[in-house]
Amino acid sequence: MQKKHSGMEALAAFIVDKRKLIIALFILVGISCVFTAKLVGVEDNIAYFLSEETETRQGIEAMEGEFYTFGTARIMVENISLERAQSMAEDMAAVEGVKSVSFDDSKAHYRDRAALFDVTFTGAEDDKVSINALSDLKDIAGAYGEYAVSSSGDEDIAQSIIEEMVYVGIVAVIIVIGVLLLTSRSFGEVPVLLITFGAAALLQMGTNWWFGTISFVSNSVTLILQLALAIDYAIILCNRYAEERRLLAPRDAMVKALSKAIPEISASSLTTIGGLLAMIFMEFRMGYDLGRVLIKSIVFSMLSVFLLMPGIIMVFSRFIEKTRHRSFIPNISGVGRFAWKTRNIVPPLFVLLIVAGFYFSSQSPLAYDYYDCLPVNLNETQEQRQQISERFGEENLMVLVVPAGDYDTEAKMLNEISQLKDVKSTLGLAGVEVMDGYRLGDKISIDEFSSLAGLDETSATALFAYYAASNSDFDDLEALHEYKVPLVDLFLFLRQVVDEGVVDVGDDNRALIDSLYGQLTDAKKQLEGKKYHRMLVYADLPVDCQESYDLVTEIHNVAESYYGGDVYVTGNATCARDSASSFGGDQLMTTLLSLLFVVLVIVFTFRSVGLAFLLIGVIQGSIWLNFTIPYFTGTSIFFVGYLIVSSIQMGANIDYAIVVSNRYLELRERLDRKEAVIGALNGALPTLVTSGSILACAGLLIGIMTSEPTTSGIGIALGRGTAISLVLVMFVLPQVLIWGDKLIRKTKIAKKLKFIVPPRFEGDFEAAAMAEKEKGSAAGGKQGGCRTVKGNVK
Repeated sequence: MQKKHSGMEALAAFIVDKRKLIIALFILVGISCVFTAKLVGVEDNIAYFLSEETETRQGIEAMEGEFYTFGTARIMVENISLERAQSMAEDMAAVEGVKSVSFDDSKAHYRDRAALFDVTFTGAEDDKVSINALSDLKDIAGAYGEYAVSSSGDEDIAQSIIEEMVYVGIVAVIIVIGVLLLTSRSFGEVPVLLITFGAAALLQMGTNWWFGTISFVSNSVTLILQLALAIDYAIILCNRYAEERRLLAPRDAMVKALSKAIPEISASSLTTIGGLLAMIFMEFRMGYDLGRVLIKSIVFSMLSVFLLMPGIIMVFSRFIEKTRHRSFIPNISGVGRFAWKTRNIVPPLFVLLIVAGFYFSSQSPLAYDYYDCLPVNLNETQEQRQQISERFGEENLMVLVVPAGDYDTEAKMLNEISQLKDVKSTLGLAGVEVMDGYRLGDKISIDEFSSLAGLDETSATALFAYYAASNSDFDDLEALHEYKVPLVDLFLFLRQVVDEGVVDVGDDNRALIDSLYGQLTDAKKQLEGKKYHRMLVYADLPVDCQESYDLVTEIHNVAESYYGGDVYVTGNATCARDSASSFGGDQLMTTLLSLLFVVLVIVFTFRSVGLAFLLIGVIQGSIWLNFTIPYFTGTSIFFVGYLIVSSIQMGANIDYAIVVSNRYLELRERLDRKEAVIGALNGALPTLVTSGSILACAGLLIGIMTSEPTTSGIGIALGRGTAISLVLVMFVLPQVLIWGDKLIRKTKIAKKLKFIVPPRFEGDFEAAAMAEKEKGSAAGGKQGGCRTVKGNVK
């Protein structure tokens, strides 16, 4: 009769015995996830992840549904004469779907035999008419010479990054298979690991609809990071099963292994989840979004390992036994001996290094404007935008939103804003010039309108009287010639009464009125809403600089002096300023919280405050060194990448330090410091190679193969940071453990600890493992291949 145990073993036995039912349930849930994955919305506008209190978000919400935005494009043609460029502008203006083409001989449009055309379409950027027109414009530009196009409607960030991630995923899987074949003890373990991860990935994608909408970064990188962060959990269970299988039958070995792996994996996941939890509290909500999605992916990875993987191992158990092979991972005893010889040299040098790293990382160039960061792999659209920016500069457009009011106030405000330093031009409904120097916001009299519109005085007077009566705002007919009406309102009213047949203006004047009416209605759709008016301010400044931030504040102050507090200035400069203002608090928050969560996990696990600070010192040092590199290379990293990578690197890479430290402390129970550190490195090497290389490769693959700047920056920084962490864990942490041995003992919370020493240690301790196995067999396997050691750390 099979002996039953309470607690963890009973749970493990239930999972193993119900494996067929569990596998069937995973299949059903997986099928449903295939369909629910299509319900997930993806947000690719960086501004929507700013806090609701920022001016950018408030301005966007104020404009929501108020205005219509026509699609635009900047088209540059190289090696073209001014005469041919002017001819080309005419050809472009004749294209169906093109509203207007701006081009002149100023340096803003023509320099060094390169011509820049500013095009406005008749539809929004994603309308079919605008897309077709842009295609026709490219054909025209190609006929004139080499060209470059910059248009937001010419790219789909979310779609392009998904397509790129398919290739990243394929390469990542190939690398993972290669690493697993190298580090596993049986080729049969590889399909088990891949099936388990595939199920976890499917659950992850299918449950994102819980959140409704996720960021394009979360949608693109989560699966790759899930694989890299959670592959350890499956490897732990595989190793535990291999250990127990030496002495027990497959079913009993799986129960024993799972009962040990559940608490071990749960504890291992806490550090990773702790780092990700810090992202949840970021003011910039992309961190919150990626944090919650990654935490969910970790949870589903654990559930797949706990529930599905035992059944899959049982299915493949015979194949696993038949394909066992020797370890391909060499011993690195030389690294351990080097650590011993340099135990008094490396720690002080490392302290100096991380102090320098702290300073230089704080000076690392950060970008707050999305378009200031370029990925390693530029796509065609980005290359062309870069060519235009290098020749003619980036367009710095600020959008001013004010309450709807009278045109006189608007005109006065625009005039004052246009006088501000670094303001190149302004555009508002009140300031749009239509003809003969008159602007839409100008109020004109009967005589002025008669001359402007080509109407006789009688017709003009009748129109003014009819307008006054219709609007009930003037009743003194004797003073009608003193009555003035905004030009925009008068022309719109004139078109209405002409259509109604109230006024006959003749064919020539009708053509003029129709032309002006088109300009007026387009201007009103773009610039005048029910509650707000919108004005455009073009600045002669880079987007991401303090001068732009100051100009945003000046424009806001001027508008506020005319309209009160309900005014907003939006645009890339405002978004960059709001991002910069949130960075300091987010950096402090994520750093302190990730450190706090990790310290609590380490202290709870090892019961040594000193050890917690030693391990965190090494990993935090690797983070600072990671972001020192951009300082010396002069390469900007998008600010959100800095925050996200810092949290992930602390949460994930601390596991490598924990693996080495755990083995070191276990071996210190019966060995001196030198032999303990040699054994710890040999024992931890397979885990470091497997987990570390996969995370580093996954990050670098994302960084190199994607053209989306934020995702690319996160990938490069994470891959580079993981590689630095691995180097420090192997070549600095051992000396730190030796040097801090007394500190670890003196800061123990409990005097006595109980360590479970695994039956085998890689490398130098293989012989000891075999002896332990034989001893266990002679005892009838009652100890399950493990022995318990109690006592003080020596």
